[in-house]
Amino acid sequence: MRTSQVNLAALALVPGASITANNGSIYLQKTLPARPIIDQSSLPDEIWSRVFSFLDPAPSSQTTLRFSQVCKRWHDISKDPHSRVALFVKNYGTKLALYAAFKNHRAALTVPVARLLRNQKAAIPRFLVQLADKEYHRTDRGKKSVSIPLYVYFIQEGYNMYGNEAAFKEDDVAKFERLLYTGPVTSNESDSIGTAAVVDAVRTLLDKFGYLPVRGVGSPLDETVFLLSKLDISLIPKLVSNGLDLASVNDQVLERVLWRADITDAYLQTYLNNGFKLTSNAIQKGLQIARQATLDVLVKHVSQEQLAECAKNTVIDMFGPSTGRSWHWVPESVDFIIETFNISEDTIRTALFTHPKSPRLTNGGRPEFPATRCYMKTNPCPVWRWILRNYGPHHEFTRACYDDALSRAAADRDLHLLHDEYLEAGVRFYPRHVKILACRLLHRDMTANALHLLQALREQVADDRDAGCLSDSERDDWMQAVRVEVVDNDEWNHRMRTTQLEGGARGGAYRISRPPEDALRFLEESKELLTELLPPIPAIATVVVRSSSGSRRTSLQRSPSMRSWVKRMGIWWKEQCEKGVWGVVENVV
Repeated sequence: MRTSQVNLAALALVPGASITANNGSIYLQKTLPARPIIDQSSLPDEIWSRVFSFLDPAPSSQTTLRFSQVCKRWHDISKDPHSRVALFVKNYGTKLALYAAFKNHRAALTVPVARLLRNQKAAIPRFLVQLADKEYHRTDRGKKSVSIPLYVYFIQEGYNMYGNEAAFKEDDVAKFERLLYTGPVTSNESDSIGTAAVVDAVRTLLDKFGYLPVRGVGSPLDETVFLLSKLDISLIPKLVSNGLDLASVNDQVLERVLWRADITDAYLQTYLNNGFKLTSNAIQKGLQIARQATLDVLVKHVSQEQLAECAKNTVIDMFGPSTGRSWHWVPESVDFIIETFNISEDTIRTALFTHPKSPRLTNGGRPEFPATRCYMKTNPCPVWRWILRNYGPHHEFTRACYDDALSRAAADRDLHLLHDEYLEAGVRFYPRHVKILACRLLHRDMTANALHLLQALREQVADDRDAGCLSDSERDDWMQAVRVEVVDNDEWNHRMRTTQLEGGARGGAYRISRPPEDALRFLEESKELLTELLPPIPAIATVVVRSSSGSRRTSLQRSPSMRSWVKRMGIWWKEQCEKGVWGVVENVV
């Protein structure tokens, strides 16, 4: 007991500690002191300079500008040469930091910053010195002109590095591209002497004068690297040592390699031996060509699991919108991939629908717009045709494609032909399509197409009615849609007579003095459709009374069935009033 009492006493002396007892157990609770809040003024400048280096230097982001506007201290940090050097090196790499600063951030590139970059082994190839001289002597010099101290610095550095071969007035970029595009680059090297001379000239530019193809100067970077690899693949490592980020062009170059008709395993291996890698994106681009020779080469370098996953993603990408280096839609390629890798319908659903797991609406449509991802393609019609051909007119894929095809606000002849192809295949209209056609009518150059589709819709509904396939609930849905969207829609009627919209990238609304003839005909067709959908009035039952001799009586007598007909007529009238066919009628007996 004595030991326990001493321990408890010792615990009680702990700062911020409290002792509680519960059910014979003793608990020690200690309150930790509040963590002090770090104030920006308490951190040294080195920390904030490090933070500054992680910002996006692109002028469009304006992050460096906002950083400098926080306070005077941060403004001074943003102007410090060491902070700017850290920013350029972090975002562009050591080799290309000086070029990127001169090309994109000339106002921030001062002589002290340039010297610090050179101290950190930033490259200064001869073409950069030539570019500085060219920019300095421009006749339209403005805010982005080269200052005299910076110009003198580049000229001195160029002379110190290259001496009399600095060639300030020449253009290494143009010389390099002339060698690539006009040199004897052939697959069989029939002109070996000329090819060797071109390779030697290119190697001199790379080794002696530090040339490096960069974005923003000359031809596209991926095209330049690919042409250089065709000339001599062994030159690629030299580009990497000069500062080329091979990962930035890896997928684009391998795409061109895998799309070659004469692709072989040995040819691909030369690229893999010189730094290129078969990434998932490169494999997908190779599969997109849907060529058996390419597939045979990929099987030797990629596992079956990865190849199947890439094939699945290729299909998903080909169904999607075209962005950047667009995934072109080729029906034969899609068929090849689906048949080769047994792509499931669930994958097609993921590839086609914008939100494949979203529930259907009560009217049969999908809650999101557009329903299909290919809607945002420049020309989605080939995709929608492929869906119709492979899944038929009654599949949910086809119905979603038809909804988007009707909703696409484009006066495109191919799109209008697609509407007819869907209708000829047996695709059905639904009440939700009335609103789409009414909106389509308001667009310029699409009134005739909207009228044509409404006439086809009316014919479908009439056929269903005559065949007895139109239920009362379906009849009510059609009547409700026509009334709400067209006949009784005052806003639509006003816009139809006064305004026309223009779809596509331009958009806009235009005032018109008189409604188009097709629009007026559309309204009349809608009214006639509504009249045709009204339930028929029950026929009057009559009984012809004849004499015993079989001759018809001359004096007409009221049939006993007349009273029952009046009663049925009253019941029918009451039902129509309750349904709102003629509006709300009070005190119906």
